[in-house]
Amino acid sequence: MSLKFVQLFLALLLSTYMRLVRRTTRWQFEGLELARPLQESGDGFVACVWHSRFMMAPAGWSKMVQKPHMLISKSRDGNLVAYTAEFLGVKTIRGSRRAKLKDKDKRGAGALREMIEVIKNGDCVVMTPDGPRGPRMRMGLGPLKLAKLSGAPIIAYALSVSNSKLFNSWDRFMLPLPFGRGKIIFAGPVWVDNKADDADIEKARIKLENMLNQASQKCDRDMGVEVILPADKKASQKAKT
Repeated sequence: MSLKFVQLFLALLLSTYMRLVRRTTRWQFEGLELARPLQESGDGFVACVWHSRFMMAPAGWSKMVQKPHMLISKSRDGNLVAYTAEFLGVKTIRGSRRAKLKDKDKRGAGALREMIEVIKNGDCVVMTPDGPRGPRMRMGLGPLKLAKLSGAPIIAYALSVSNSKLFNSWDRFMLPLPFGRGKIIFAGPVWVDNKADDADIEKARIKLENMLNQASQKCDRDMGVEVILPADKKASQKAKT
């Protein structure tokens, strides 16, 4: 039995489970007045959600004009996530298929071109800016650079559920369970001027990181679950590289 077949089978099971969770969870929304103008404009934008919550990300997309495209690492683990996302109706971006696995620069350039094209076509790029290995809840530069090159705004997209299992992983991964309550908060948008220098980008990075953390922690508090905090400041230096 091939690895791809096993991953496809697991992805089908996982996506079916996530549909059950989405349909049996009573969702509350906050910040729709911030996101709705972007959604109704039909223009492309960037959405950032922390890695620990990415499985729940499709829950907030049912009424959006823009189709979500999720950036996923081109690895064996990433294959399972990509298959699951596609079963859930979320398109994936994984860089140039022609680039060799070891050629990270080419894969990165290919992914960047795909993301800019998605935005130009009026859709949304969903990024987990602390993934795939952390540090937890610390903003990388990827979304800011994409916003600068594309001219698109960034929306912070926070989620939590009352019924879940938290794992003791680097990101404190949250596995949502059925028949609970859920909360989604939109915050922003954050814009990056096409002439922004490194200092401007760093200022926007800190603003977006704080915005997404505050929204995520509010979701946790409102759902009555453990409030997940970001990794310490020293670890955050890794996110800037």
